[in-house]
Amino acid sequence: MNTEIRGLLILYGYSLFVAANPNTSSMKNVVIGFVIALLVSACADRKGEIEAAMRQYDKLIFHIAADSLADSYIPNGKMGGKGMKWQIGRDSIRKFLKSFNSAGIHLISNGTKAKSITFNGDTAIVDGSYEQKAKLAQGDTGVYTGTFTAKWLKSTEGRWLLAQMYTVPVKPASSLKSVLLAQLKTTHNDKQWFVPANVAVEGLTAKQAMWKDVSGNHCIGQLATHITFWNDRLLKKFKNEPEEKFSGDNEETFDSFDEKKWNDTMKKLDDVLAAWEHAIKNADEQKLNDWYENIANMNTHNAYHTGQIVYIRKLQGTWDATKGVK
Repeated sequence: MNTEIRGLLILYGYSLFVAANPNTSSMKNVVIGFVIALLVSACADRKGEIEAAMRQYDKLIFHIAADSLADSYIPNGKMGGKGMKWQIGRDSIRKFLKSFNSAGIHLISNGTKAKSITFNGDTAIVDGSYEQKAKLAQGDTGVYTGTFTAKWLKSTEGRWLLAQMYTVPVKPASSLKSVLLAQLKTTHNDKQWFVPANVAVEGLTAKQAMWKDVSGNHCIGQLATHITFWNDRLLKKFKNEPEEKFSGDNEETFDSFDEKKWNDTMKKLDDVLAAWEHAIKNADEQKLNDWYENIANMNTHNAYHTGQIVYIRKLQGTWDATKGVK
């Protein structure tokens, strides 16, 4: 029998007893105290059930178990959050959860902490916070926190199911590693606010790479060679590898371009930028703290010369506007 009902029946029975025997004040206090204890125990039991349900939900989130998570909701349950579209119904929730690329993110830990649990009949409202630690595809590790409000309903079978889950994430502070990687990718092959190097040289022939305007500015091949030289030289310093001899004359870094090796030049440019990404992913925070100014300046230098390449292509009429940033 339900604990609350049992306690109420005892209280009702005792009220009849007291009505028939008015001189039983001490017994009255004992029984009322007993009933109160039963009711408190019942609330504690329900709180424990909700906490157990939350722990199970955390485990399912950790394993990104879309089917089981969807079944944790009532048939028309709602999942949402700040800045998110509501997912309504188990099918919608299931489809939404399965859209996540589990290969791109690996959860290290996931947990919630209830700050308050309030009951109204067979409804429980839980307010609390959550924390997730995840390793991202680029090798960086992030900690993601926020708050949540959950509404649980007790089914006729006695199981607690979610009617609604709403989360409000707290924007995490970006790590130095993630910032430097994001900068580098936008100058390499990730088209964001400006055209990256790989897109800028894509489809160019050796003859087009040699073309110069009447002002005598550097050709695209020279610019690509210059970018590759300085990225490679700085990378060797970063990795404590021996550097090639260099006179210090910056013009030499442009003039070493060989038209016959244009395809090799493009590959070297791609390779050295990819090598930089790998080096940053595997570097510890202390080294990045020592090097971040040099790396950030290198990224700016790459973007500057890549912009020149795009401009030259526009002058010679070989730039495809659809490859630009929209």
